[in-house]
Amino acid sequence: MNASSSQPVSLLLLSGGVGARSKHHEPKQFFELCGHPMMAYAVIAATKVNAITEILVNASEDFHDRTCEIMDHYCGGKPFKVLESGQTRQQSSFILAQAAQSDTVLLHETARPFVTQAMYQALLDDPEENAGYFHSIPFSMCKIDRKTKMVAKGVSREKVFDVQLPQKFNRDSLVAAHHAAIEAGKSYTEDSVMVTKMAGAKVHALIGSSRNLKVTSQVDFTIAESFMESKKT
Repeated sequence: MNASSSQPVSLLLLSGGVGARSKHHEPKQFFELCGHPMMAYAVIAATKVNAITEILVNASEDFHDRTCEIMDHYCGGKPFKVLESGQTRQQSSFILAQAAQSDTVLLHETARPFVTQAMYQALLDDPEENAGYFHSIPFSMCKIDRKTKMVAKGVSREKVFDVQLPQKFNRDSLVAAHHAAIEAGKSYTEDSVMVTKMAGAKVHALIGSSRNLKVTSQVDFTIAESFMESKKT
């Protein structure tokens, strides 16, 4: 085991979405998936990792109390804080990173309910300070001219990867990357590239999984339920 994996770790849990893309009647993190709210699965896996000493989660003002109730029920006694959500994912990540008490942070999102204790632990055991899961893309891709709607050229799938969570960061590097991005007026939809570009830090790529589904669209709810049911058999 990497020595750093035994040090206190803060879990940053992005959960401030309102479900606009999923078109669900409530934020998707509250969707009941095989008897538990979706956000509970990331928390349950975290309770099994001794190094995680606190869990910080976002919630919009309207869902603050409900989020607190779920966290209190599933955290297994681990300390937690429910913090406000930013206007963007990037802002929400920054809010959580600034509030973390540990030098090492794990960043995850409640829309990925298939995280496991082993996935968290593998990141902590990785010798690099910054690491994340990345999965190869199995389908063909191309660039399309947005103005003409015509195919421009192909994109080699050997050069691109699906960025997955959870990710591990040195907290100072993550915070520094956020500050640099703000100063440069740069926007990012995830943190590994931001840390690489804005903080000049290396991020080690671990092999991800096709089952590490992010629930985004309506059909994803059905797929997630099917995956979860299959885990019971």
